Amino acid sequence: MTQISRRALGPDVQKRIYEIFVDVLKEVQTSSEVQSLLEDFLTPTERVMLPKRLCIAYLLLKGYNHRTISSYLKVSFTTLNRVSTALKTGGQGYTLVLKRLQKQEKIEKILKQIEEGIVSMLASIGGPTQVWKHIQNEQRRQTYRNRKPF
Repeated sequence: MTQISRRALGPDVQKRIYEIFVDVLKEVQTSSEVQSLLEDFLTPTERVMLPKRLCIAYLLLKGYNHRTISSYLKVSFTTLNRVSTALKTGGQGYTLVLKRLQKQEKIEKILKQIEEGIVSMLASIGGPTQVWKHIQNEQRRQTYRNRKPF
């Protein structure tokens, strides 16, 4: 995990550096620029964990339990609890981003695939198969209802 230097910055300096960081993020405009920045800026582990946290937030908002999410995404309960706590104590950033993402069809498809993967995983573990079949059928019905004609 990321470590912070023992030599702490003053609160004013730390606040100003954070403001500059946020300004830099606001200036990034294209997805290739975002990808380039993240590849340079984040470690390989962070590039895996940050998207997983976003996915955890999505699945928690959808009502999946911690054990199911942990099994499917291969994350610890500590990570799950951290995201869950963030959602419960505010979570406005997660909620805002997820609502925007759901408006994009491409992202919606990926999130649906993740949900379907969880449903099929649970059915294969020996859960009540009829319940999961019902959930899958309901999801398919919603997909057809929400489908655009062209």
